[in-house]
Amino acid sequence: MIPTPRGVGDLTILGWVVFLAYFAVAALCYRAATLCWREGGGSRRMGRVWVAFAGVLVLLGANKQLDLHVWLNAYGRKLAESEGWYRNRGIAQVTFFSGFAVAVLVVCFFLIWMGWGQLRPLAGAFMGLAGLAAFLLIRAISFDVVDLRTYIGGIKLHALLEVAGLLLIGVSALHFVKSSDQVLP
Repeated sequence: MIPTPRGVGDLTILGWVVFLAYFAVAALCYRAATLCWREGGGSRRMGRVWVAFAGVLVLLGANKQLDLHVWLNAYGRKLAESEGWYRNRGIAQVTFFSGFAVAVLVVCFFLIWMGWGQLRPLAGAFMGLAGLAAFLLIRAISFDVVDLRTYIGGIKLHALLEVAGLLLIGVSALHFVKSSDQVLP
């Protein structure tokens, strides 16, 4: 049986605000996608990029409060203990982090490839994606292998990267929506 991890979910005010921000920014990205599909609003390809952004943000937002990574870590720890290789778990942790890092980079490069022809209107969103990717990688490496306690102005660095990434994607989507609304009837 997998033990229930303590402290699941970010139950602080900032945690709830960021949780809601994921879905608000995802909605803006989806709105940008719908405008791309309307005549004169952009390309179908750019619309797919905005939908992909929305999907990634919904998944990350859901994980913000569900903390699926905490459950995965608890399961991995329990498995390592029951199978007798807990003492050598460092190899599994490095392997998992490496695979996770590759997956994050593949998603980032895939989104960039999808939007290659229209990088200019998506530049802010891609910078935000880079911030979120850095946030995810810092969280993943600090989970067990390294404890990164870097603070800026009393806020953890990885939290600043998360909020900054969301803001950049949100501002980019909002700018696209506003500029498309002026062009479209």
